[in-house]
Amino acid sequence: MRMIYSDRGPSPLETGKPGAADRDSTFGWWGAFSIQKFVNQNPLSHTHEDATGWLAYLQQFYDRNFWFADGGAQVWAYEETYDNWQDRYGMDAVVAVYHSGHGGMDGNGVFFAPLGAAWDNRSDAVSNRMAFGNERANYVFWSTCNSLRVLDGHSPIRTWAGPNLGSRMIFGFETTSIDSGDYGKKFWEKWRAGQTYCDAWLNASWDIYHGQAPSVAATGATRAEAQTRLDAERNFYREHVSDAWYVWRWYSAREGLRDPQTQAPAEPQIVQLAPRSPGEELAALGQLAHFPAAALQEVQVERQGVLSANSGDRFVSTAPGAVRWVKLAEANHRNTRQLSTERAVELARQFAEQHADGAELVVDGVHDLMQNSGEKDGSQIGEPVSLQTHVTFRQTFGGIPVITPGRGEFRVALDNDGTVVQATLSTRQPTGETRTPASAVAPPSGKGTQALASPGSRDPRQALDEAQRRRIAHLTAMAADGERAAADIEAQLEVRDVPGTLEVGYEIDGNEAYPAARKLIEIGSRDSMFKKLRWVVAPLAR
Repeated sequence: MRMIYSDRGPSPLETGKPGAADRDSTFGWWGAFSIQKFVNQNPLSHTHEDATGWLAYLQQFYDRNFWFADGGAQVWAYEETYDNWQDRYGMDAVVAVYHSGHGGMDGNGVFFAPLGAAWDNRSDAVSNRMAFGNERANYVFWSTCNSLRVLDGHSPIRTWAGPNLGSRMIFGFETTSIDSGDYGKKFWEKWRAGQTYCDAWLNASWDIYHGQAPSVAATGATRAEAQTRLDAERNFYREHVSDAWYVWRWYSAREGLRDPQTQAPAEPQIVQLAPRSPGEELAALGQLAHFPAAALQEVQVERQGVLSANSGDRFVSTAPGAVRWVKLAEANHRNTRQLSTERAVELARQFAEQHADGAELVVDGVHDLMQNSGEKDGSQIGEPVSLQTHVTFRQTFGGIPVITPGRGEFRVALDNDGTVVQATLSTRQPTGETRTPASAVAPPSGKGTQALASPGSRDPRQALDEAQRRRIAHLTAMAADGERAAADIEAQLEVRDVPGTLEVGYEIDGNEAYPAARKLIEIGSRDSMFKKLRWVVAPLAR
């Protein structure tokens, strides 16, 4: 196996990879907005990190046109008069634009994005006041809640057909989303593995939380053109397209198949994991995909840690966090007869048993890749269909599951013919060694197992309550300024547990898996369209 190293990785540009001398911050390829401190909404924690992760990969090729954060993100940049101000600033001044912050949609399908400062006495960017795609914007990323709704009478046509004047793709969410800094970074990790823009957005989100519904829409002069864009687009193009037709896809959780564990283990143990060997991981995937030997003689390696190879339309890759991906076949999207849950699990289990390499697995849940389409004028709107069924298994150690999002999973994607078309693996091999956490060792006083009542193995709910208080204190401290003290901000927050999300299991950190508790909280008024979900995690033994 010969490694071909790249300082930058593949370029997403239609024109190929520019030289360093060509870097130009006014060239109009990309820009970003991120807001953590809002004029009149609850603060967020990770939107700057999110935008940074999206921009970081791109800025190897050209510098950003702009990155407006907090008070720098204002209404003028989203509306026609100034959205290409000085041919450099604003959402229509770049081919690809990324916005991370709060988002909400009203009953009429109008999208609102709260901003960090008022302009013209307004502090929300509103979809029906936008006009993009007539200058440069072709790829619009809304890393916010409810930005690309597709259910309950909503559609991308209803919200975005008016503002969209030529862009090719729009990315967003049907649901409330997690406040995470990983969307942008994971999007490019998935893309560098060989995934299309559509799959990369959906799968990056699914790594973060299975309960949210990421969505992607593409446009074209015909339904076939728009669908082909979802199937294949992997580069940023400057050419605008007709939006006579919209086709959109999203992930929809069908059902959970595992009851969460909510009690701490009686005898907590730290599980030691074997060190990763990305080259061996890739070779194993090559065998799984039946690559000819020559196909793995040249492996692409880039400094961000993604290794990849392909043979025809089959791809294999391994990325940070031991996340491996294999594409085995093109899905038959002409067959829209949905697989039953029982049949999908049966077929996925057969595949997993052949390729899990001894990992203990338990079936976790099933979700669908859904699609719908319609003409811009509303004369034809289709019905949602399932294109693929995805079955997720969770790795367990001694019967206790891994609960870290995007880790310890074996996800199998099947088309409606029952063919395995893709698989994502993030399982780890245990060494067979465990250790007792220091907090669970009997103290010299000889109190024996009473030591298990120490902070190392406390009640999961108590541990999560303490972690939640720290989480909220950190959030409010970040948002505090001269006008609003942290105590005032915290007093105004409405915080609720998300029912059914408390779970005890193993978190993975480096080469160790340790017992922990995890749950989701929702922050924001029940009556407000601007809410956000956050993970709260508490180690139970370290």
